[in-house]
Amino acid sequence: MDQIKIGSFLKQLRKEKGITQDEFAEKLGVSNRTVSRWETGSNVPDISLLVDIADFYDVDVREIIEGEKKSEMMNEEIRDTAEKMAVYAGAEKSKLLKFAQIFGIIGIIALSGATVFACINFEPTVVSFIPVLLSFMALISMMVMTLYVTGVLGKIANNKKATVIIIVFIGAVFVVVVRYIIGMMLLLGVLALDYVKPLKHIEGIQNYDKAYLEEQFSGDMTSHFFLFPDDLDKTEDANFWYEYKTGLLDTDGSFFLTADYSDEEFANEIKRISEVTCTVNDDVEDHTQAVRYDEQMYNYPAYIAIDGYTNNYEYALIDEDNDRIIYVLLGYPDYKELSEYKEYLKVDPAEYDIKGSSLERFCIYAVRSVKFDGYAEY
Repeated sequence: MDQIKIGSFLKQLRKEKGITQDEFAEKLGVSNRTVSRWETGSNVPDISLLVDIADFYDVDVREIIEGEKKSEMMNEEIRDTAEKMAVYAGAEKSKLLKFAQIFGIIGIIALSGATVFACINFEPTVVSFIPVLLSFMALISMMVMTLYVTGVLGKIANNKKATVIIIVFIGAVFVVVVRYIIGMMLLLGVLALDYVKPLKHIEGIQNYDKAYLEEQFSGDMTSHFFLFPDDLDKTEDANFWYEYKTGLLDTDGSFFLTADYSDEEFANEIKRISEVTCTVNDDVEDHTQAVRYDEQMYNYPAYIAIDGYTNNYEYALIDEDNDRIIYVLLGYPDYKELSEYKEYLKVDPAEYDIKGSSLERFCIYAVRSVKFDGYAEY
């Protein structure tokens, strides 16, 4: 079957009839775009329309299919057969359209609900934006497909007022989406700047102020520096340094304090650290938690206050040979960047790469709430 030939034949018949595409489309109850597609050969008429087209142009159905006129007209038997074929095809098509319409409506309702719930629980992050955008795109695609299959889209296309309303609606949605995309691009830009921003380095025992550190970093680091000493008055020698950068979403940082003690003060400080506890109230009851003691994970025995909770670590390493204690607080540690301090890190640095939720990790400052589905913090 030569679609181009059929299209040229249909165009020739229309011109011989002296009518426009719009007039012919109105006669058959289709859009002028549909007629145009027939005449350019990009599509062919549905079988259910062949008899009507043949009657209108006073030609044989076979002539339309072959794209040229024959010497004889279609007899009654051929016409009857063609009409029965059209009725049969129309009935089959009607059944398919009903199924397509039902499943299309179900799909639209389901996707509408999914999109609404996604928007209700939406948090402005890159990851959460993707499912909202995909749900919206799927919803629009499903609506267009359903309207097209049921023939409603063609009727809308022929109605200028409906077309204008839809264009205005799509334009408004497009403006909202574009504004959001611009906002997301700005957010990504800020995150990119946060990522490449260098760490700020602070060094020297004159900068050790526990109250200041807690005030500035306790929120993002999930730590109140309970393991760290209140001051350095009882130390014989100490060294303190930290690096950090504050980003849009969190703070990355590493804090190190090494303190040398006399034998007596060393024993007193270990006793203090080992007895550190934290009481957390979840609006139902108090939960008191103590630090953990571990001899396996680090190069020294360690008292641990936080072990990976929200990607933070707080611990004190006990160097008994030198009466020295190393106090460490890490937030989102990159063990490759901290490789020069590997003596103070875990024996297996790969353990800092937490898989899954870090909320399940140990922290004396947080407890699973019995009142709500979440964690209560100190």
